Amino acid sequence: MTSPKEGASRRARHRAQTTAEIKATALKHLVEGGTDAVALRGIARDMGMAPGTFYSYFDTREALLAALAADAYRALAAHLRTAREGAREPAGRALAHGLAYRAWALAHPQEFRLLFSGRSPHAQTPDSTEAEYELCLGIVEIAATARADAGSPYSWDDFDPAFTEVARAAFPDLTPATLARSLRLWGRLHGLVTLEIDGLLRPQITDPERLYRDELTDVAAWLTSTGT
Repeated sequence: MTSPKEGASRRARHRAQTTAEIKATALKHLVEGGTDAVALRGIARDMGMAPGTFYSYFDTREALLAALAADAYRALAAHLRTAREGAREPAGRALAHGLAYRAWALAHPQEFRLLFSGRSPHAQTPDSTEAEYELCLGIVEIAATARADAGSPYSWDDFDPAFTEVARAAFPDLTPATLARSLRLWGRLHGLVTLEIDGLLRPQITDPERLYRDELTDVAAWLTSTGT
């Protein structure tokens, strides 16, 4: 006879397995057709699940997309962390991070759009927010170890309190100037990649990778300079 504890454990395993299968099916739809292709009824149909049963796992499309976003944030964060670990100096970590960032975006354009498009329909959940912070801390780490601050007009009041708390817990010596530098660094690494993913850069230049590497060279010099 199965004990109540064993029954609960079995149900938990079944739920976890079904949740993973739902996300894998939804990711397939996302990769093939973007966020517009992620529809709860279509995924339930592909899996042979009754809609009522499916909605007990994800009751809204936004919740499912948020779960996919959390997975993508963590996958990208792990990819970038591995890239940075191969470099010692901040400039080298920035170069490795940037190249890995572009490579991941080109290999996963729909996931990249899910994470960073201003029109992304996914909701913010505690899990997706935590995963997003995990990704952002990689950029903060590069900025925090680059060089000493040379003074800045920024104060902690200029930043989101929730992320500031997370960043300062991870880097106790963090200053407002360094956090501002990390956002500027993110903008420089992100900008050309976004233009390329959205198809806006290729018509203007035949070799976007060369342009990006030149930008990373400038970023490395900026990180090691004495100015702000």
